[in-house]
Amino acid sequence: MDSKKLENIFGALSSSLRLRMTLLMVKRPFCVCELENIFDVSQPAISQNLKILKAANLIGEKREKQWVFYSTNKELLSSAFGEFLELLEKEDAFIEIVGLKISDLPHDPQKSCEILQRKKEVLKSDLLQGGN
Repeated sequence: MDSKKLENIFGALSSSLRLRMTLLMVKRPFCVCELENIFDVSQPAISQNLKILKAANLIGEKREKQWVFYSTNKELLSSAFGEFLELLEKEDAFIEIVGLKISDLPHDPQKSCEILQRKKEVLKSDLLQGGN
């Protein structure tokens, strides 16, 4: 799973309502009207939040006659959290984000900020030169 996919998953879970809905739907599938009543939120708000969760593949839906039931994609959730924990253990993750090793940064925040600012200026300069 790439970092963009993890960003989508964690972004979708960044809303307390979507997080609570996801946790609830781990237990069993729920329809929109049940979610409306459980969370005391309007149908359009529930539908909009379900749309965001579906876009991140965090939930699936199953139709039964006129009803649509939503449930959490437990496999994706488990995989995402597992990979996130692995990412936390790797120093390489920081390198991917800013192009530095954490060990390159001093514990002094002022010196650390100066190094990061210089790195940002170099990256900006490289982008401008690459665009010509």
